[in-house]
Amino acid sequence: MKQALSIILFFIGYLATAQVSFDATVSRNKVALNERLSVEFKMNVDGDDFTPPNFEGFQVIAGPSQSISQSWVNGRSSMSKSFRYVLQPTKTGKLTIKHGVMTYEGRPYKTDIIEINVTGAVSQPKDINDNSPDAEDNVHLVAEVSNSNPYLNEPIRVVYKLYVKNNTGVSNWREVNSPKYADFWSQNIDNRNRRAQNGTYKGEPYRYLVLREAVLYPQKTGKLEIEPLTLDIDVQLPTNRRDFFGRPYMSNESMTVSAGSRTITVKDLPAVGRPASFTGAVGNFDFKIDTDRVQLQAGESLTASVEVTGKGNLKLMELPKLKVPQSLEVYEPERINNVQTSVSGMRGEIKDNYTIVPQFGGKYVIPPVEFSYFDPQEERYVTLNSGEAMIMVDGPAPASNSNSNAVAAGTPKNVIGSTDQFAFIKTDTVLQSQEKTYFFNSGTYWAILGGTFLLLPIVLIVRKQQERREADVTGNRLRTANKLSKKFLSAARKNIGNHEQFYIALERSLHNYLKSKLNIQTADMSKERVDLLLAEKGAGEEARKEFIELLQSCEFARYTPSTNASMKEDYDKAGSVLNRIDKQLKK
Repeated sequence: MKQALSIILFFIGYLATAQVSFDATVSRNKVALNERLSVEFKMNVDGDDFTPPNFEGFQVIAGPSQSISQSWVNGRSSMSKSFRYVLQPTKTGKLTIKHGVMTYEGRPYKTDIIEINVTGAVSQPKDINDNSPDAEDNVHLVAEVSNSNPYLNEPIRVVYKLYVKNNTGVSNWREVNSPKYADFWSQNIDNRNRRAQNGTYKGEPYRYLVLREAVLYPQKTGKLEIEPLTLDIDVQLPTNRRDFFGRPYMSNESMTVSAGSRTITVKDLPAVGRPASFTGAVGNFDFKIDTDRVQLQAGESLTASVEVTGKGNLKLMELPKLKVPQSLEVYEPERINNVQTSVSGMRGEIKDNYTIVPQFGGKYVIPPVEFSYFDPQEERYVTLNSGEAMIMVDGPAPASNSNSNAVAAGTPKNVIGSTDQFAFIKTDTVLQSQEKTYFFNSGTYWAILGGTFLLLPIVLIVRKQQERREADVTGNRLRTANKLSKKFLSAARKNIGNHEQFYIALERSLHNYLKSKLNIQTADMSKERVDLLLAEKGAGEEARKEFIELLQSCEFARYTPSTNASMKEDYDKAGSVLNRIDKQLKK
């Protein structure tokens, strides 16, 4: 058994030593047009009939130079035979060194094909044996896109990474061209913790640094281009020279790197199964309608909120409109945004707050509202229903002409505390004069009596005006609209610099101004009707034209970028136009 095992091991060792190898190696895989490289065909046996490739695309400068070596180690012989050529490329591009062929003991062997990348001529050609790395091979700027085939309004993440080989250093990078995101809503993500990390690039170990991150929401379908990020950068490369301790000397050079443009193919949202209530929301959301009060007095106000929470294109979508009975006065909603944008997209909540003022008592039902969105993960539409809301209003019914008023509560009486239950007993003697004075027929008596008769007509007049004001449903509505107009104009001034909030507040101010001056509802506010009513009220043609232009500016400006200067100009224009129309309407 032991003899058989020894024989098997002997044959395994013999076969291992007798294994034929025939390889081709080059000094460099990348050369300039005016540089040279060497190629060596090496075998570990004394092969016959060596045939080199035709070296197409190269000029043979020298070779073949043949070398043979043989050695004996521990009774075993080994040999090496090689053929070396010096080549210079004759054209640029990707060239190949094809198979070299030889035979050994009647069996043919050949080398693998080697690919050489030839660039344009350089001012300082490298030595043939200088295999120090090139900056272009060791530094790469890459734009990594999380999804190159998203749906319309589905977020994608773009990360710009600078990859550097482990034996290379970089410093002082400067942006030459910044990426532009035409046809995308974009948000750059602040990256304060820039730290180098270990990774791989095309299968080789590298260090990389995240330079920039952005979240993009495509606003068009089809093929969209992301323009490249381009940097000028200083690179430190190792050379063939070594210092006393064997460390390589570093050379410094500048280079320009670019991430290259990227093409994103955006899919349209499916038409099949699209609900009628869909208004462009893409993501994953919850939906509800809340009221801050369910019971109130006629003439008081309540707030109804249409709210959407979740993850998706929150800043880019429209909320469904709240519908209320015609007997309830509803004002333009105030938009509230509480949205944060991170590398994964927008997350948070948005809501429209409606101010509702019931003028008469009764039971009111706010009908249910539907909200639909497209879920790109499940690739389907989802519809949510808010359910109906009930409001109880105390006060006169709409058919009643009585102007009953709430009874004012009487002033509270003084209350004696538990520790003062004997305070009404006088414990000190107070001597008074016996001379009596009478209040009746005194000067004080006649002054109070006369004052009462004088004040009575004033009280009646004030009371009558108060009753008339409370009964004036239209007047109350117009006064509320006027207050809201001033409130939203003030909010617009405070939001100069916040593009979206500024134009929302300015538009609400203009709408409520029209309500207060023209007694017109939001649903009837077409530009032609507004112009006609302003003309009937005496507003001049120029003022009317500027007012209509301001309304159009508010409609379009929310979806286009603007500067602080343009927002300040629109605010000043609104104040000027409203002031002029006010003066003209009073004539």
